[in-house]
Amino acid sequence: MAKARKKAKPAAPKESSSAFFARLRPKFLDWHPPTEEELRQEAQRRQDERDAELRKVTAIEKAKLAEKKSGKKKVPAA
Repeated sequence: MAKARKKAKPAAPKESSSAFFARLRPKFLDWHPPTEEELRQEAQRRQDERDAELRKVTAIEKAKLAEKKSGKKKVPAA
């Protein structure tokens, strides 16, 4: 049987040890707390989402109430 030959690996560029360990450093170690501006923007985004959801639900409820008052029944989708 023929012996399997090892494939020659291309020479990898040399990397300094500090660069190697910096690349392996976990990202959570570089975490920083959110700034006041980021906290404010996040709170504003959540408030806008709540307001949008409330407007949507209110519009649906008004449509249902108007439909009830008109006495018409919704035709089920076939």
